Amino acid sequence: MPPLSCTAMPRKKVAAVISLPPEVQWVRSAKGKVYYYWVPNRNTRQQGAREALPGDPMAKPTDTAFKAFWAAVEAKGSIDPQRPPGSVSRLVSEYRESEEFKSLGEGTQATYEVHMRRFENPEGWGLSPAKDLSPFAVKLLRDSIRGTPVMANQMVSVGRTIWAWGIPLGLLGKTPHNPFEHVKDLDIPDRGHVPWPEWARTYVIENAPADLVRLVKLGVMTCQRESDLVRMGPEQRDGNGIWCRPQKTRRKRRAFRVPLSTADAFELDRWAETPIRFENSRWKAPIERYRDDLYLYTPRAQPYTPDRLRARWGRWLNETPAGKQLCETWREWLAAQVRKYQWDIDPEDVRGPTIHGLRGAGVLVRLKAGYDADAVSNDIGMSLPMVQRYTRFRDQIDIAESARARMKVVERD
Repeated sequence: MPPLSCTAMPRKKVAAVISLPPEVQWVRSAKGKVYYYWVPNRNTRQQGAREALPGDPMAKPTDTAFKAFWAAVEAKGSIDPQRPPGSVSRLVSEYRESEEFKSLGEGTQATYEVHMRRFENPEGWGLSPAKDLSPFAVKLLRDSIRGTPVMANQMVSVGRTIWAWGIPLGLLGKTPHNPFEHVKDLDIPDRGHVPWPEWARTYVIENAPADLVRLVKLGVMTCQRESDLVRMGPEQRDGNGIWCRPQKTRRKRRAFRVPLSTADAFELDRWAETPIRFENSRWKAPIERYRDDLYLYTPRAQPYTPDRLRARWGRWLNETPAGKQLCETWREWLAAQVRKYQWDIDPEDVRGPTIHGLRGAGVLVRLKAGYDADAVSNDIGMSLPMVQRYTRFRDQIDIAESARARMKVVERD
């Protein structure tokens, strides 16, 4: 709004003290009439098309013309020079404020943000018109990060989503196109997190703290991600099953019921009534913590987040004798598997077993119990192709387990 001082001055002097936004341009006609226009990024290289403004800022503040002018200016808002109208950065900014983006899980939003900041970069695409972005430009950006193909493909997928969101809203001009639709994903080696063999699960159950023992058991019995494990509690239990609505895919699917074995169902019901006993060499005595709403929680009885859970698991692996021994044995076992079966594995698995690997372990447990891939896919909410990817480990891990059991018998003799 204009300075209050302009209301107390004669009309001829108003123009001398009134402060118009830099985006407002005034033009005097040959007959002396003044017209006002809104010009985005006025007097810059990103200057946009001007739009006529109603009313008159030089009228009396009580006049309709005065109010109409400033209402229109307020509706336009101030223009951010880093996000000019129609630019890539403006499109990304508006998508960030959309319900579609806000409905995504926290982890997915964080992944999107990495690429959205890349798009917004004023030294890259940021100030360019979004409607003019070409498939060639998308391909160049994809190829510039092809050293990390998963990241490159994520970038294309995120861009495809944002442009597809903006087109129906008219944010990309009268003849919109989605440049990301014409750029293919890079080929990625068939990698996946290695499912935990039985010996690794047994080792953790016998040597890890009680909360991590629960983590391993819950991960195998439900086959869900960290973001879902940390939210599970007695409220989701139902008969011989537990309800889950995956955080990562909740926008696309509703809750489903994961069937449990009778033993697993009893185990969860016992957790619902039993505190977790935490031990630490710095404490005088073990402490017990209890929550009636969650199966997994911290030594302070606080809910875990996926990041805090991964950090907790990483500290045990890397800072305790038992964890270090597990990692050493894991690396030896994994190296033998890679040499024999030429596995393509996720680099993260080289350091030690990952929480995500519990999903694959759960799949193999269900397959070994006699369920076929279709039933497993339906029961745990995992796509059939993903279940089939895990089945490639089945025979190879079973053979390794048998060999390991024979070695133990020989050692005892």
